Formats: sequence, structure tokens, C-alpha cells
Amino acid sequence: MTRKITFIDRILSSQFFKEALDKGEDLMANNKYGLLNLVKRALQKVNETASQSNISVVRLLNHYIVLFSQMIKAYVQGSYRKLPAITLAKIAAVLIYFISPFDFIPDLLPIVGFTDDLALVLWVGKSIKQELDEFEKQM
Repeated sequence: MTRKITFIDRILSSQFFKEALDKGEDLMANNKYGLLNLVKRALQKVNETASQSNISVVRLLNHYIVLFSQMIKAYVQGSYRKLPAITLAKIAAVLIYFISPFDFIPDLLPIVGFTDDLALVLWVGKSIKQELDEFEKQM
């Protein structure tokens, strides 16, 4: 039986996400200040998005982007080191993907443009739930 290809499968196999993952791995390994700049840019974008909409999915997106940003910041500052490298790379890739206006579904398309961003953020949130829960306990 053939496995059905899902929306998230299409995003993960897209050139946009592959490039974001490569950039995220590079930042994580070689440029801690670049990670902090990434956090700053992601927080700016999510704040702009949240200020324009009060729908629950935007609040959920905001929650995860802020939490991911806090995790990276804590890691860079050395106050939280319990994150596996693959988790950091996933988070960095999602933030890179999120701030890019040109991805699987371009953000220039009102409302629809954030569908892929939200799907990816939720997928990563679910895939690292245990690490997120552990981090939130220590905050």
C-alpha cells in the first residue's frame, strides 16, 4: 500500500524547507549571533502578524514562535543546554522558513500565505513536544 503524501510532507520536501534547514544547521554550528538575529527577526514578524489579526491560529503561531525564540536565546546564552542539536536545527529552520516571504505558499497571499508556516510550526511543535514541555518547566 502506498503512503499518502500530506501537506506537511510536501513542505518538508520542498526546496524552500531544505534551504532553511541547511541555513539553520549552519547558523547553529557557526554563528550564534546569527541565531540571535534570526530570533529578533522572527519575533518582529510574528508581532506584526499578531497585531493584524486576533484569530486563534495566529495566537497559536505567536505562542510557538515566541517559545522557539526563547529556547534558542537560552541556548545561546548558555542558560539552557538540554537541547539536542537536531532540535535546535529544526527550530532554526522553522524560524528561517517563517521569516521568508517566499516559501511553499508565499506570504504575500493574504491569510493563505501563512498556512504552510503554521503547518510547519505545529509539526515541529508536535515533534519536539517533550523538549518544549521540559523547557517550559524550567522557565
